[in-house]
Order: sequence, then structure tokens, then C-alpha cells
Amino acid sequence: MAYPLALSLVAAGLILVLLRSRRSSRRRGPLPPGPKPLPLLGNLLDIPKDQPWIKYREWAGKYGDIVSLQLPDNQLLVILHSQQVATDLLDKRSATYSDRPKSLVVDLMGWSWNTPLLPYGEEWRRTRRASWQHFTTKVVSKHHPILLLETHRFLRLLKAEPDRLREHMEFSFAAIILKSMYGIDITPEDPKYVSLLHDALEGPTEGFMAGSFLVENIPLLRYVPAWVPGAGFQKKFARWRRLVGDLLNLPFAEAKQAWLRGEGNHSAVHEMLEAISQADLSEEQAADEERVAKIGAANTYAAGADTTFSTLLSFFMAMAIHPEVQRKAQAELDAVVGPDRLPEYGDRESLPYVNAVCKEALRWQNVVPLGVVHRSMADDEYNGYFLPEGSLILTNVWSILHDPNTYPNPDAFVPERYLKDGLPNPDTLDPGDVAFGYGRRICLGRHLSDASLFINVASVLHVFNITPPLDANGKPKKVEVKMSTGFLSYPSGFTCTIEPRSPSAEALLRE
Repeated sequence: MAYPLALSLVAAGLILVLLRSRRSSRRRGPLPPGPKPLPLLGNLLDIPKDQPWIKYREWAGKYGDIVSLQLPDNQLLVILHSQQVATDLLDKRSATYSDRPKSLVVDLMGWSWNTPLLPYGEEWRRTRRASWQHFTTKVVSKHHPILLLETHRFLRLLKAEPDRLREHMEFSFAAIILKSMYGIDITPEDPKYVSLLHDALEGPTEGFMAGSFLVENIPLLRYVPAWVPGAGFQKKFARWRRLVGDLLNLPFAEAKQAWLRGEGNHSAVHEMLEAISQADLSEEQAADEERVAKIGAANTYAAGADTTFSTLLSFFMAMAIHPEVQRKAQAELDAVVGPDRLPEYGDRESLPYVNAVCKEALRWQNVVPLGVVHRSMADDEYNGYFLPEGSLILTNVWSILHDPNTYPNPDAFVPERYLKDGLPNPDTLDPGDVAFGYGRRICLGRHLSDASLFINVASVLHVFNITPPLDANGKPKKVEVKMSTGFLSYPSGFTCTIEPRSPSAEALLRE
């Protein structure tokens, strides 16, 4: 008698669960729309390899501002295409959307320590705090002398070898970070840490996008030996792991040795080591605090130099295409700064057009077109759609910054869109509100990046004319806007002609 009763209770329980599940499903609503997935593979084959942000925007035109793709592991990839949706979810609901997914590719490349890629939790909070304290607006202003010094060296390098624009830019931005974070001075003759940064960032550029490496979706491939045909990714990962390890450890070790020798400087690492030494900590606690400090410094080294480099390179490309913008900015600089000195930070408020050029450079060809993926930490609903826990959330930054409703004629470089009657226009969305991320994951280095971009743009325009490259007959060639595909996107194959505006402008480089 007990057996049939138990069976009946189990059956009743299952029916109750089923009814609740159905009611819950009805309440939850559908998943966001998107291309129809295939069995097992989901939408893996739909993800384009070349500039996927463009294809994603096409889908947005068909499906709306929220598009979803099904990944082979039954995980949902949700792509956001408007500032309203991104702000509603990533800013206003940051408690739900501040996580990062666990990524096998990140681990295999050696980036698992990197704070922007860490899951939401105590380790993320500690290492983020180690970076944040050195990049508030107030602290960045203390770095202005370093920024000016390296910008002036960049101008001199450009004058001497204008055909090495990329190398000079990489060197300049790396020098700023190395000096401010580690107290390390580098020279063009010994750019070891510049080369290290460039090589280590090959991994994120190539591999931090959905579908870049099949091992992300088929984890068993990680055990395939490198000699097996098709497993060449193993050699790439091994090389990147070594480079990333050096990036994390070598500059910090050099800075620590200088600190131990009592060589005083005002670098961030010096201040962190000094604070650790003066705190009442056990040996184990001190070692852990030092580990956190090392990660905090490396976060800035890895992110700060490369992203600003790409934005400034886009600025050079824009100037070669739009001489009218260049002339207008130079006229403003001539009126405010004059012919006898280089621009300074005190000039900034009096240079609204130059500031608008900086904003447009950030928008026009942005560095991280798809942002950094978020992960939802709980089931959620938005605009009638169900977003299950564990969903991967991408923001199509490129699409938002090329929305014609926000930025008319978005493919054109138009600084005037940020001005009204010659003053900043508060009605135009600041590209920095999109490009630097959202919510609790907003980029910590945005103030340093902004300060660095401004002083470089103003100084370059004050001293040089930027024009298209010349062909074999000395005639200008057409500059085509081509951007690389990757997590980080750069102007591809771009060259230009860089010459001093006048003998008096050139003379400023000798002072």
C-alpha cells in the first residue's frame, strides 16, 4: 500500500513542477531573436571572421537592438546595439551583468590574472582597487609632466623619421606607462619593453573574439599535441603564455629592485611597495599584497598603451583624409597657443575644436568594436525577452558609435557634431561614455587615455601638417579607411606624409 502511495506523491510532485515550469516559461517570455541555430553547432557557423560588428549591425536591422546567438555548449550570446539597452542592462543592472565568462582561451594564452577579464568577485575587487587608486582624475594630473615630456620626444622622433609613425607611437605610449607605473625610463635604442608589449598583445588581438579558436567551444582540443595537423594553435598559445608572463613579471621585478636599492621615484609601484612595507602584515600577507600590486601595474601596462595608440593612429588617418578639419584645428591652436610654444594642459578649456577632434577620433574608428564580454549572474527579463543566467553579453560599440540617429553621417569625420555655437554641445552623446565601457567594468585608465590623447593631438597639429602618402611620381595617393579584424582594431596598411608646418614650428622641437 505504501508503494502506490509514494508513487502517486512523486507523480503529483512532477506534475506540479511541470505546471510551475510552464507558468514560469510563459512569464519569462521568449529569448531575444536572432538567426536560426543548427542542431549541435548552434549559430557557430553564422559568426563572421572578418569585422563581425558589421554583420551584427545588419542583424540588428532585422531583429532589433537585442540579438541572440546560440553557442554549441547551449550558452546564449546576446549582442546589444543601442546605448539605451546597454545603459539599462550594464549600468542600471550592473549587479546582474558585471561578471566575466570563464574563458579557456584566456587561460591558455596566460591572461587569467588580468583584472578586466577576471570573474566578478573578491580577486577582481582587490586587483581593480590596486589599479584604480593610481588613475583618478587627481592622480592623472600629477602625471602631466611625464605626458608632456614623452609627447615632446614623440614630436622629435616624428620629425627625424616620419615614416616610422607606428613605432614612434608605440614607444611613446609605452614610455608613459612604464615611467608612471614602474619608474622605468626607456629609450628608442633599447625598446625591450615596447617589443614585449607589442608581441604579448598579439594574443588578445587575434583570439579574444567569439569563434576565433575552436578550442573555446570544444575544450577537449586543448589536449591535442601541437604536432597534430590543425593544432598549430598550441604553439601560438605556448609563445603567448611566455610573453604574457614576462609582461606581468619583468617590469615589476625591475621596479622592485630599484625600490630595494633605495632609488626614490614617484611611480605607482614604488608607492605600493612602500605602503606594503609599512603595513603590519605577516610575510604571507605581504607576499599576497605584492602579487596584487604587480597585477594592478600590469593591467595598466597591458591596456593603457595599446588602446590610446590605436585611437591616435585613427586620428592621423582622419587628418590625411580631411584637410579642412586639420586647418580649422590649427587655426584654433594658432589663436590660443601662438607660435612661440607648444600646447599645454592649461590650454585645454580654450580649445573646444581640438577637444572635439579628440572625441571624433575616439568615435570614428573605435579600438574595441565589440567591447569586452559580460556574463549575467542571474535570470533576467528586459523588454519582454528572457535573458537566462550565464548569458554572454556583447555590446556592439562600433554600431552604437555609428548610429545615424545619434551621429548623422556616421562614417564621416565631423568634429562639429560635438559643438554648438562654438561651445561643447551637451546634447551629443560623448563617445567616451560608450568606448570606455559600462557599469562596474568601466575602464579605469580612461582619464589617462583622455589626457594622453588630447596633448598628442594638440601638439601634433600645432607642429605638423598631415597629408596623404605620395606615389612614385610624387602625387598624393588616396587614403582608404581599412581597419583590422580582432578584439583590438587598428588602421590597416595606413601611411601618410608628415612635415613641419613652418620653420618656426620646427624650431619648437629644438627648444
